[in-house]
Parts: sequence; C-alpha cells; structure tokens
Amino acid sequence: MNEKLDALRRRIENEHNLVNQRLSWLVASQAFLLTAYAISLNAPTGAMRPDYAAANRLLVSLLPWVGLACIVILWLTVAGAIWSMTELRSRADGIIQPDDLPIYSRAAIRRLGLAAPVAIPAVFLLLWLALMHVG
Repeated sequence: MNEKLDALRRRIENEHNLVNQRLSWLVASQAFLLTAYAISLNAPTGAMRPDYAAANRLLVSLLPWVGLACIVILWLTVAGAIWSMTELRSRADGIIQPDDLPIYSRAAIRRLGLAAPVAIPAVFLLLWLALMHVG
C-alpha cells in the first residue's frame, strides 16, 4: 500500500468535490440573479413611486454586472482547482509503483469530466453579455 499515493488520491478527490460545489454555487447564483432580472424587467415602472422606479432601473442595469462578476470569481476558483489537480497528478506520477492502481483517468476522459465546470460558466457569461447588449 502506497500511503503517499493514497494521500494524493484523497486530495484530488477533495479538489473534485470543490469543483462540484463551486459549479453548484454558480448555477444557484445565476438562477437567483436571472430571476431577479426577469422580475425587475416585468415590474410596472409607471405605477411605482419615483424612488422605486429609479431603484428598479439601477437594479436592471447592475444585475448583469453582478452575474458577470460571480461567473469570473467562480471560474477562477474552478481554474485553481484544476491547476491543483494537475499538480497533484504530476506528483502522483513520481511516486506511483508498478502494482499501484492508477488514481486518475486518461487525459481525454478528464477533459470530458471538466466540460461542465468549464463550459457552463461560459454559457452564463454569453447570456449576460447578450442581455447587456439588448438592454
């Protein structure tokens, strides 16, 4: 039993869990912000008091920027986790013994597994940019 390899395996697993959590945070934050944006767009500004109408206009203009900021921040954290996993795999390559089980899949399989954490933020980013362009 290679204890160092098992420790690296646990750390890689932890990074995977962090990526999953961060992707969940991203989807939840975007769902919340898009809901707020849609509600704000549908608010009848003519019936509002002037200060509420101003707040509504500000909210409609700021929500896309908040959405973009959340995407960038969470994308950076996912990139950090991917970087960490790359370094951990490199260290594992240096200590693996012939009879040890591999601790990670081939590169193509890993890339497929990371498609969602990398591509979903891009989809939300494009959505917010499109909404900002229309608005």
